[in-house]
Amino acid sequence: MADADWVRYRQIRGKTLPDHVRILGASYRLERLLKRDFYAVTGVYQRDSATSAPPSPVLLKVYHTDSFALLPLGWLGRWLCRREVRFFKTLDAIAGIPRFLERFGRSGYVREYMPGQNLRDFLREGHVPHQSFFPRLQAILHEVHRRGVSHNDLSKPENVLVQPDGSPGLIDFQIALRLGSGPCRALKYPILRYMQKVDRYHVTKRHRRCRPSDFTAEELADTRRKGVLLTLHAVIRRPYRAVRHFILNRFLLKDTAAK
Repeated sequence: MADADWVRYRQIRGKTLPDHVRILGASYRLERLLKRDFYAVTGVYQRDSATSAPPSPVLLKVYHTDSFALLPLGWLGRWLCRREVRFFKTLDAIAGIPRFLERFGRSGYVREYMPGQNLRDFLREGHVPHQSFFPRLQAILHEVHRRGVSHNDLSKPENVLVQPDGSPGLIDFQIALRLGSGPCRALKYPILRYMQKVDRYHVTKRHRRCRPSDFTAEELADTRRKGVLLTLHAVIRRPYRAVRHFILNRFLLKDTAAK
């Protein structure tokens, strides 16, 4: 299931976003929901007034802190929020990655809204990214990796944006990995290096499928080499997705089921 389709389902846990909020010292109204899942809800907000500052629109993401089946999960929502904010601060000033703006309550944050279309929808409409798109995306990813971070969710084309000028954007660091410091650094390093390799594989795979003419025959063969863990992931992915779709279809909203 595409991440962009999450709004087609009833909210299983947590509260929806408020219609109006005060952030960045100004009043904002909810324009549309982008995503809601078990962990968080995300939406785009427009500033009510027409002043030049602060920025508008912006994106607000709030992690759920309510309990689930008697399990207290407030700590999880607050921890996930702090964690993702830390990634944005680590990756600050990288072109193609939205800027963190401020915290919202105990489990939410506001970031720059990056206009554009996610790569899945872009390709679904029959478009082909410009020849420079994937090299520029690889350059963004290289800088992310240089700062000791792996994205870990680039198998989903929803996490790659095609901006209005055709340039790439990279979003959603909810399950990213950061090397950081401390006694576990040495243990995390080989894991991080492998996950960065997986990041590059997924970007190259998407590049190969969108623009195969950019590769020689030898390069095409090389890009198809997955490795043991990626091959194992491909084997278990289909039954996992089938079970997940079966469960989630119980929560499909009636008006979207008819479409």
